Amino acid sequence: MVYSYRHGFSGFAAKLTDHQAKQIGELSDVVRVIQNPVYKTRTSRSWDFLGLSKNDPNNLLNKTNQGDGSIIGILDSGIWGDSEAFNDKGLGPIPSRWKGSCKSEGNFNATKHCNRKIIGARWYIKGLMEEKGLNQTMVEKIYNLSPLDDIGHGTHVAYTAAGSYVNNLEYYGLNMGTVRGGAPNARIAMYKIGWVDDKGDSYCGGVDILAGIDDAIKDGVDVLSASFGGDLINFAEVDTSGSYSVMGIGSFHAASLGIPFVVAGGNAGPDSYTVTPTSPWIILVAASNEDREIVTPLTLANNNTILGKGIFQGKEQAFASLVTFKNITSPEDIKTINVEEVKGKVLMLFLQTEDDIYTSLTTLNTSGVLAFIVATHPLIGINDYNQIIGVPIPFVYVDLEQGNQIFDYFQQCKSSNLDPKIKISRSEVLEGQKVYLKVPKFSSRGPSSLTPDILKPDIAAPGVNILAAIPPNKGGDNGFQLMSGTSMAAPHISGIIGLLKVAHPNWSPAAIKSALVTTAWNEDTYGSEIFSEGAGDKIADPFDFGGGICNPNGAMDPGLIYDMDNNDYLNYLCSLGYSNEKVRNATTYFFDTKNSTTKRGIICPSKVPSRLDLNLPSISISNLENSVTIRRTVTNVGNVNSIYKLVVKPPRNSAIKVSPHVLKFNSKTKKISFEVKIISTHQRKSKFNFGSLAWSDGKHYVRIPIAVRK
Repeated sequence: MVYSYRHGFSGFAAKLTDHQAKQIGELSDVVRVIQNPVYKTRTSRSWDFLGLSKNDPNNLLNKTNQGDGSIIGILDSGIWGDSEAFNDKGLGPIPSRWKGSCKSEGNFNATKHCNRKIIGARWYIKGLMEEKGLNQTMVEKIYNLSPLDDIGHGTHVAYTAAGSYVNNLEYYGLNMGTVRGGAPNARIAMYKIGWVDDKGDSYCGGVDILAGIDDAIKDGVDVLSASFGGDLINFAEVDTSGSYSVMGIGSFHAASLGIPFVVAGGNAGPDSYTVTPTSPWIILVAASNEDREIVTPLTLANNNTILGKGIFQGKEQAFASLVTFKNITSPEDIKTINVEEVKGKVLMLFLQTEDDIYTSLTTLNTSGVLAFIVATHPLIGINDYNQIIGVPIPFVYVDLEQGNQIFDYFQQCKSSNLDPKIKISRSEVLEGQKVYLKVPKFSSRGPSSLTPDILKPDIAAPGVNILAAIPPNKGGDNGFQLMSGTSMAAPHISGIIGLLKVAHPNWSPAAIKSALVTTAWNEDTYGSEIFSEGAGDKIADPFDFGGGICNPNGAMDPGLIYDMDNNDYLNYLCSLGYSNEKVRNATTYFFDTKNSTTKRGIICPSKVPSRLDLNLPSISISNLENSVTIRRTVTNVGNVNSIYKLVVKPPRNSAIKVSPHVLKFNSKTKKISFEVKIISTHQRKSKFNFGSLAWSDGKHYVRIPIAVRK
């Protein structure tokens, strides 16, 4: 026996042979047997960018006393709490409803790492032990058996969601001002399910994740945040062989008990069909940038300045000779360079991958190069390569277009018998309108490969160069580090939900997701264009960022919501086409701790409702023939007497008819259903095209994205 699950669902994890698993699966009291899957972690100014400045008394942050009273559960690699970043100054007593624990174990000293901010810390490794065949003695030698963070990922995620105020932070000589998490008065509960082996590979076992979810439900968290994922293959929640049957069903039970489940969408972009997992009850988060960017100016002798990426800490350099080779594109090629050609000069090369950068810096360590510029595809974020590999060569990277500008300048100088010169200036911080908003290349894209009729991702949040706390022995500067990934975007949403749970304690997970999606910033509601970075940059669409970039203050007062309950989710499971037995098994023995009732699994109706009618704050039709009519229901959470008028932007090659086209709410009418007929105006097959449907009362603009493929 590895684990016994008792709180959100009934079950256990055990080490079995294939024959034993088959035998147990045939027992009448056993509804389901699933093989243990493996997951991996997905690896400030952002809160002001999102409208949550401490100085605005009317925003969501301050109207909820900065999240005081909410408890954010984090499923990740542990936490390092002995830091000013998690101080509990000004916090009241731990909420009386809290049933979790934060105690000393191994080298985790509760006196140092637990307080009124970090109120829960648990760890789970039994699944890893069984997967790798490790006994207790072996595992104690390899791993730190405690909630302490050995990676830095979990601490960074936890701080982003609910870290405390740290004033006047300096990061590699840059003044970063005051930094904090999204809900600085919320409490944090860490469930350590992420471990790193001696090769540096991260590991999150499915049975460990389920144990963490199970405990989090019992402990009393208000939201669960998960910044890890599995393979790109999507499996149905009722599929007994797929890795996402564990993630999907674990999150289903949390959402069924009113706990929003936030998941990082993955870093496999910009290709389509890479976003996972895609269950409709999960809030799946894509990454965006924010309106702040750290740049390093590169000035050519012709007075053209190019803004590179990287942190240059030294004094501003004088103009130095520039040398570049367009035929040297790999670390192996670099070994052929004549050292005398590059000594005392700034070298620029075109390289393909981040691994090439690491290897090249090491190769160049003794070359006498003054500085190293790399032209490459967009990287996930700014890393301090010098500190990571111990090479002191100043490093800056530029995109391929910028690299070609520098190369063209070099060629022009050579053809004119001039010495090409370049100057590297100290890094600086750009803010506001100088920065273009975009969905970065790495962020995984939709549609869902399993159910393209469920539009994913749901929402985007800042995930590029996010500055947050890390353990002191994990690099960075002054206990903080820049990290990028949807792992950093997800806790932004979790922190915002921590605030929303204070503002609207009775809202369901579906209502919260609806509020986030329908008020997000996009091409219809933001003052400037939002781009999608990747092969052929374009305007971002719903498969890049769902409803758009999160707008927390809008979500506090959305006007209307698209709500759902467990019956809607169960109808979705029925719509996947699996047998009654599999659907019943996936949803059975669910223990409702709030009402002290046990719910048996459902039996699907003879006529299963269309998946297109699932009351999501989005519409996705993957196989439109001539026309289709779908149904949605909105609930008024704004002014009692309200009139909403329709605003439709049909996707290309489609027409849309909505009935009724005016919604009138009063004290007796709080919910109104409407029908949307989408008509193909094009006879040939087509790729997905995008549009939107919105309801406006003059104050609120309740918008949902539409995706249609002929």
